[in-house]
Amino acid sequence: MKNSEGPVVKSGITKASALPIFLLCMGLPLLLGYFLYTLRARVQPNWIVPAVIPLLCLAAIQADACWRRGVRSVRVWFIAGLALGLPLVVLLHDTNLTGKLVGQTLPMKLDPLVRVRGWNAMAETVEAERQKILAAEGKPVFLIGAHYGITSLLSFYIPEAKAGVPHTPIVFYQSSEKPENQYGFWPGYASRKGHSAIYVQQLKKGAQPEPPPARLAAEFTRIEDLGTRDIEHRGRPIHTVRLLLCRELK
Repeated sequence: MKNSEGPVVKSGITKASALPIFLLCMGLPLLLGYFLYTLRARVQPNWIVPAVIPLLCLAAIQADACWRRGVRSVRVWFIAGLALGLPLVVLLHDTNLTGKLVGQTLPMKLDPLVRVRGWNAMAETVEAERQKILAAEGKPVFLIGAHYGITSLLSFYIPEAKAGVPHTPIVFYQSSEKPENQYGFWPGYASRKGHSAIYVQQLKKGAQPEPPPARLAAEFTRIEDLGTRDIEHRGRPIHTVRLLLCRELK
């Protein structure tokens, strides 16, 4: 059986209504799930990205349907959304504009772009240390990230590391007994017997360095603390990394 809205399925849902329901199911559960999770812990803004696209598409479909029915208030809401959203989008893409607008930059703890800034400088700092050891000792030196994020950033921003993926990598995630993330399914550094490595660990603001992980200490002959490095962005310290020189993989 057919009607003006399209073929009818057994459940009574028409083809025209199936798409909005699909988009709602693709976006709303994730959005509500993370909203409830905020009651327990901090949620990062990028976690809800998979829900944003289907919900925006749903909003566009519903707005078009309302406009076709003669609901002229849709235009008012559209203009209000642009007037409110466009300045926020511009500001969130460059929070340094607050310095020009109000004469004072955002504090680091309030700046949502802290997580995406300074990583190129971090990679340059780590690579400079690796090159210094490489020149002094003449033996291969690879890098170990304490976190999968650090590992990915070093692999991306260091030209030699980026060129070596996937066949001759020089950046690895720290080994573990079982996979902790996607790097658990990649080849590790077990084949680099006798080589030294620099262990890179990001420190939280105000946190004191902890002893090297027991597994890392067992894998190498000895470990030397190379100290911490403050990574700056536009003259302000934005990240702190700790470097450990791990001598001769067993």
